[in-house]
Amino acid sequence: MANGQSLKEFYKFNVFAFGNGFGGTVWGGLTFFIGIPVAYLTFLNASSMQIGLITAIFWGGFAAPQVWAAYATETQTIKKHFMVKVFILSSLSWLILGVYIFVTHAANTSVSIWLFLILFAWACALTGTFIPGQFSLLFKIIPSEKLGRLLGVLFAIQFGGTALAGLVAVFISNKYAEPTNYAVIFIATFVISLVIGIIILSINEPEGDQIEGAPSFGAYIGKCLDVVKTDKTLTKFLIGKWLMSGHYVMLTFMLAYLISEHGFDAAKAGWFTSFQAIGLFIGGFTITKIADIYGPKQMLLTSHLIAVVYTLIAWFLPGMGLYVILAAFVLTGLTQVSDNVGYSNMCLLSCPTIDKSTYVAVTNIGVNIFVVPLPIVLGLLMDKGILNYNSVFGIVIAMMVAAIIYNLTVMENPKAFIEMKEAAANK
Repeated sequence: MANGQSLKEFYKFNVFAFGNGFGGTVWGGLTFFIGIPVAYLTFLNASSMQIGLITAIFWGGFAAPQVWAAYATETQTIKKHFMVKVFILSSLSWLILGVYIFVTHAANTSVSIWLFLILFAWACALTGTFIPGQFSLLFKIIPSEKLGRLLGVLFAIQFGGTALAGLVAVFISNKYAEPTNYAVIFIATFVISLVIGIIILSINEPEGDQIEGAPSFGAYIGKCLDVVKTDKTLTKFLIGKWLMSGHYVMLTFMLAYLISEHGFDAAKAGWFTSFQAIGLFIGGFTITKIADIYGPKQMLLTSHLIAVVYTLIAWFLPGMGLYVILAAFVLTGLTQVSDNVGYSNMCLLSCPTIDKSTYVAVTNIGVNIFVVPLPIVLGLLMDKGILNYNSVFGIVIAMMVAAIIYNLTVMENPKAFIEMKEAAANK
């Protein structure tokens, strides 16, 4: 549990979070998956399936490597050194992409599309290995009773950086023609990632408990499966998150839909990232308090009630003008921060041990089982003419409504949260 001294380290982490939100590899506003990557592939005339791959790679790369990373670091009492190594290696992909575009001007569109997707996968996979250590570090430096609120503040600060990055991306896109603007953005991401990696090294990370690691990776996989078998509350949550995949499908195709069907300027993609980040920023200081008061179950319910609203706006009201669309992107941010805090709290409070790496890995693998293949499958069906944007968005709405019903009837708050609230009430 964090104390006053370690909370000072949380403030340092917020500096990293702001820089990461602004221009960090993969998660920064300059390269966040719903904005510039979609605009770049749209510029290259990528298919719907290839655009769907952006979301699949983002979440697959985020989740899949975490099992190995958690296994590799579970016996490490200090996580930050491993975190910085993989973070910087991830950023190299943006340097390569930037130099490639400067040299070739992305003249061969097919090569450019697949090179981007391959290097994006590299960046996402390495960033994914960063996550278990990050959550273990955060649990050391945030008091448990303030976990929801301070995680909300952290996400708000991170996505405040993202909002600023969107404005910078628009400025760069106005100054440089396509595709040079993307080269400048990608190289800037590499430089910023190097700088903020140093901030992580400056954090005085409290030493964690020494635990006995699994004797092999195969044994560790068995350990992860045991979590799913024995923790019924977490398993119910993971199944619920499969239904919540509709939100991520909507984020996959929302910008492409507005560009291709309603003529929105791809060079202004940074605006959409900025306004989503504004929603994340506002939500981090406001509605995320629901997690501390009512629990992660109610936090996740809130995220999907908002998701239904923004989906209906983006689908049926884009003709009402730019401001309506920007409002929808603000709501995507409120949805995302609610989802982030809800599932983070569900994971951390379900885990019975101080080191959270295994539960983080299990959770992030589990919640992405449908998030990864669904955009690819739907994009492929769109390319074949079997589905269109209207039918895909109809599927999205149906999944969101099913997720709300499941949350209300099946999901539960973690036992640790219930006991913490009872203890507070009895004081």
